[in-house]
Amino acid sequence: MPLPFSIFEKYMLLDDRPAYPMDSFRFLRFSGRLNLSQFKESIAATVRLHPLLRSVARKVRHGNFVWEEVEHPLFFRQIQGPLATRFPSPEAIDLFNEPGFKTYFVEEKDSCSVLFQLHHSVSDGIGEMGVIVDILSDYAVRHKGGLPPPNPRKLDPSLLPLRGSSGLTLAKYFRFYFPTAITTFQLLFHFPAPLSHHAPLNTEIGTKDYLAFCVDELTPEETKIYFARAKTHRVTVNDLLLRDLFLAMGNWRKKWVAPGNHPWLRVSMPMNLRTEQLKNMPAANAVTMLFLDRKERDFSDPDQLLQGIHRETDWIKRTEQKHVLLLSLRICNLLPGGIARELKSPKCRATSVLSNLGRVFESLPFPRQPDGRLIVGDAVLEEVDATPPIRSGTLISLSALTYAGRLRLTLRYDAKNMTAEQANDLLAIFFSLLRKEK
Repeated sequence: MPLPFSIFEKYMLLDDRPAYPMDSFRFLRFSGRLNLSQFKESIAATVRLHPLLRSVARKVRHGNFVWEEVEHPLFFRQIQGPLATRFPSPEAIDLFNEPGFKTYFVEEKDSCSVLFQLHHSVSDGIGEMGVIVDILSDYAVRHKGGLPPPNPRKLDPSLLPLRGSSGLTLAKYFRFYFPTAITTFQLLFHFPAPLSHHAPLNTEIGTKDYLAFCVDELTPEETKIYFARAKTHRVTVNDLLLRDLFLAMGNWRKKWVAPGNHPWLRVSMPMNLRTEQLKNMPAANAVTMLFLDRKERDFSDPDQLLQGIHRETDWIKRTEQKHVLLLSLRICNLLPGGIARELKSPKCRATSVLSNLGRVFESLPFPRQPDGRLIVGDAVLEEVDATPPIRSGTLISLSALTYAGRLRLTLRYDAKNMTAEQANDLLAIFFSLLRKEK
């Protein structure tokens, strides 16, 4: 039977626009060379383990959608270097006519790069990283001349129907009724300001080069200092990143945006909903989004801002606010016009997105360089980048991850409303805060 879309997948599908494709990217840069034929075999073997990577969307009655597995050629585009930019120009994914997974392979003289592109209806960031782990693990065995096991992580497609659950029960709903009602009202009726003023654009007109980004990283020593700072303040690294992102946006607005009132700025961040029961689920969206709002006047005291963020994130966990977005989407889905009508509004839903993938590839049993970089066959994995989607009104999205002891951030920006100079300046301001002593 076709698998019905979860409410979050429907939201991602309906929010897809030609000008703002709802896709995310994972980029790996290697020194040395990968065996191309073996690598393609590893991708094909991995796709067989993840049903949504080989499925398309089909519209059914009452404005609903289902996943339908199809026989479709694997999208694998080979590009000869040198690579002018870090990413090749991707093509937007038409989920009704092709699966939501593409691979671009760039060969240079002494190095190669791989760009994985996934539609956000297919999987969240945790699921995407799992796909890459499966590909690299399969390739490592093939490269040694072995036969990879058919399902090494014991992935179980029968778990996919559980992917849309937020864990909300009637008992939890009434226990946390008032916090949930407040957060739901905030999400449905309270709108933040975009990072800078911009004229609304026709989102139905696509552009070829819609992927614009910049990237920077801390050294291993700077990363240790930053993580230690979180412990000193008795907060999480994510709390610290949220605080510094708010401060960076505030400092950037003072430089680039005309003075005015103190608008609300909102950071949207994903939260993993995978439980122990779902640990063997193939790539999918088992995720929700949480939202933190602050006014620019809140940025005058960084320590107080940090403790306020820590209290709020702790409150979010204690009062089960992880289900509020999914609950709000279900409410919208029942209203006339459904989610599609709500998404037609030009109002800003979030000023920015921050996705923290944590320490990546730590569990892979690969040989490593002394600094922790993976040795993959005859190549060394030098860098890993990730970019969440952006949408109209949300001019930036940031992805943080730690690889080989280095905290690395990729800032994706809306090049239709923000220049490369402005984006690089925002990232520079952010990193100046990360490198501060306190």
